[in-house]
Amino acid sequence: MASKLHPLTVPVRGASRALGLAIAGSVLGSMVQEPLRAAGLLPFWMPSLGMVLAVLFVIGALAYEILRYRFFAYELTDDSLYIHSGVLFRRERDIPLGRIQNVDITRSIFQRALGIGAVGIETAGGSSTEAALNFVSRAEATRLQEGIRTRKRSLDESDSIHTDTEDTSGESHERLFELSDEDLVLYSLLSLDPRLFSIVFVLVPTVAPFATEYLAGRAAAVVFVLGLFGLVLAGLAVWILGGFSRFVGYYGFTLTRVGDELRYERGLLQRYDGSIPAGKIQTIVIEENVLMRHFGYASLTIETAGYGPGSESGAESAVPLAKRDRLLELARDVEDFGEVEFARPAPEARRRYTVRYAIVVTALLGAGFLGSWLVGPVPWYGLVALYAAVPIAARKKWAHRGWDIVDGYVITRTGFWRRRTHVVPGDRVQTVIDRRTLFQRRWGLGTVVIDTASSGGFASQEASVIDVRTATADAVRSAVTEKLLTAVGVLKEPPEPRD
Repeated sequence: MASKLHPLTVPVRGASRALGLAIAGSVLGSMVQEPLRAAGLLPFWMPSLGMVLAVLFVIGALAYEILRYRFFAYELTDDSLYIHSGVLFRRERDIPLGRIQNVDITRSIFQRALGIGAVGIETAGGSSTEAALNFVSRAEATRLQEGIRTRKRSLDESDSIHTDTEDTSGESHERLFELSDEDLVLYSLLSLDPRLFSIVFVLVPTVAPFATEYLAGRAAAVVFVLGLFGLVLAGLAVWILGGFSRFVGYYGFTLTRVGDELRYERGLLQRYDGSIPAGKIQTIVIEENVLMRHFGYASLTIETAGYGPGSESGAESAVPLAKRDRLLELARDVEDFGEVEFARPAPEARRRYTVRYAIVVTALLGAGFLGSWLVGPVPWYGLVALYAAVPIAARKKWAHRGWDIVDGYVITRTGFWRRRTHVVPGDRVQTVIDRRTLFQRRWGLGTVVIDTASSGGFASQEASVIDVRTATADAVRSAVTEKLLTAVGVLKEPPEPRD
């Protein structure tokens, strides 16, 4: 029997839509009121065209939401989720349960007070949420989440039929991790979202005209110092903003194992309740920035099929912050890989990094000299000191890259400022790509990219064996392919190549 959305869907969605349309109608009416009145097209008794349009738009928005609610229905069967929707154009969707990757429940603080929530259905191969049920009751959201999970397990294991009344209370609920208030504060301070720095590039063009008037006629050295001080303040503001965002987003984080799924719940203002099917896990990513690594902390992300790290969803942060040893235990609890001994890139790669950084410093010196010549004297020659950091930076970059193949898993590591360790099960590999740029070929090096169902896309961070000798790259590519065939029972255990 088909189900309907919660009755509060109409006022909740209608209010948000009506508010935006009321503002648009008021602005539009104010813009055209005087020209229409001057042309004699507006009745004299109409006091405000903006108010009239705002009222009409609000009525239209509420009427549309009523029709949308009336024509929306969904039904969960033994093998599919049927959704019927559409006002002007009818749309019927049949989502096979076998393709569903995640079922997430999102509730804002206002929605929690009303006892409703939004259910998001994500499928393999999608680039966004496949279906959204906005809104259903909290009990109905849980019923859908549990019902989809039990039916999927039924289809995967025995093809038996489970009904809505199936008892799932006998399944074990194991609390794997709970983020304490102290660790939440520490996570907020140690983590930093680089995307927030885009705010600086938005503010600079706005502030620049006022700063130009204030700094006019001052010495170039003073301008340089004040500009540097302003950048520091902007960076500090971004850090505080990012910390607040993390605190609100991961407040009350818990990770629980329910049957063959991982359940997470987090959020202060916006509460998220989602599931990560164990059979859909593509990659485990252990991430540490410089501050986390210094204090012995790391975070763990689980990537599922259909989405990459830069996508709307699919890369769920299973553990925001934990001691690295504890986090490795959790990672091995999810995927049973053994001890890892990283092989580093080829020695030629270290010399390549040294040359690259030296070229960058030389370019900075040239830019500083050119700026001093065109604008005014600045202490550009101080950049010469950066040459001393070139070999150190090259060694750090080289030392924090590595790879290993162990127990049917491909494990890679890269990054100094933000080090990422990818753990890829051999049977989840989709494509093995051997990349060799023009400069890598000059040094006799290559990179092997391990592609999974979650790592597509422009912004993705695939597991990569970076800057190894070409012979090693060929051996790694062959070994990973053999690992995949071994995992599906085609070959026996292959050898493990090393540099």
